[in-house]
Amino acid sequence: MDLDLDDYVDPYEEAEAEAAAAEDGSDDPDEDDSDAESDYEEESFGLLKSGKHRVRNPDGTFRCPFCPGKKKQGYKIKDLLQHADGIGVSSKHRRHGRERANHRAFARFVRTEPSFAEDLVGITGIQGAIKPTPANRDGSTNGDGKAKANVDTAGSSSVAAKVGLPREVERFSWPWACVLAAGAGFNTEDFAGRVAMFSSVEVVPLFVDEVEVAETFAVVRFTNDWSGFSDALTLENHFSINKLGKKEFEMRDNGIGSVEGDGGEGEVKVYGWVARAEDYDSPSVVGRFLRKHTVLKTIDEVSKTELEKSGEMVAILASKIEEKNRHLQDLETKKNATELSISRLEEDNRKLHEAYNEGLVKMLCGFSKRMKT
Repeated sequence: MDLDLDDYVDPYEEAEAEAAAAEDGSDDPDEDDSDAESDYEEESFGLLKSGKHRVRNPDGTFRCPFCPGKKKQGYKIKDLLQHADGIGVSSKHRRHGRERANHRAFARFVRTEPSFAEDLVGITGIQGAIKPTPANRDGSTNGDGKAKANVDTAGSSSVAAKVGLPREVERFSWPWACVLAAGAGFNTEDFAGRVAMFSSVEVVPLFVDEVEVAETFAVVRFTNDWSGFSDALTLENHFSINKLGKKEFEMRDNGIGSVEGDGGEGEVKVYGWVARAEDYDSPSVVGRFLRKHTVLKTIDEVSKTELEKSGEMVAILASKIEEKNRHLQDLETKKNATELSISRLEEDNRKLHEAYNEGLVKMLCGFSKRMKT
């Protein structure tokens, strides 16, 4: 007998869904619970550590215990982390505080739980992941046998990663911009060629003064909408993956040592990252340019600005529609008056024709009588 697995409901998942529904039912869905997010996060992290939530599926894939009603529950470990991180840093206008806190706790649990260490091996860009402790020849582990935290240093971390700020609190230069930097001897006019593959508005070379001749800079400007922000992050990720991000540039600038990256021998390396508050407040030529042409805003502030612009646009369009409606009413009034005037003229014309015809008939009748007599 064939079984229709599409209608099969995992009893464990069904129980979790009922528990989650009961838990969420106690909260008003319209209530802003963002102030209690830290408490929610610690509570959820404790439950995950206690093993009360199932994360691994029998087929080796993973599931999100905080999305029990989601149809797709067969994530790869990297996709699972992207799912948890994405909801964890989402705007409070789109997600409730408990939901964001639950997913941040889940992302932290996956990164720090030793049982996931083997699954995270080989995945780049995982910040704060546990690295499995290599075994000695006798089969024992080094030290006390516990896995040690290994913060990924392959890619360039953002300011948010350094200070632990979520992206919605992190301040960016807006309209969105990226900073390009290179060592002495690099022609600033060549910066545009290094980022030609990205969708930018313009690349502005910055000509430095005598104090700053050791480095050359440029600012890549993007559109001020969300597609521009996505393009800026794409540029930053490109340089970060190639170990040419802000962290590597600062290490080089501080004399700690240059990290190997793209570019052949003898070629001046170009570094790139998204412009944030640290760049905006810098006394360098980059900071002066950013303070002149951009402002600092968080993601929430940009969202609010976009909503205000949308509201203003709606008000303008509503005013124009009202004006058009008034004009249409005026035209309709004139049309009705014209139709009435034409109707009266037609009636007068009809009466004139009738009177003329009656007079003509009488005249012909009189003429006929005179002819007979």
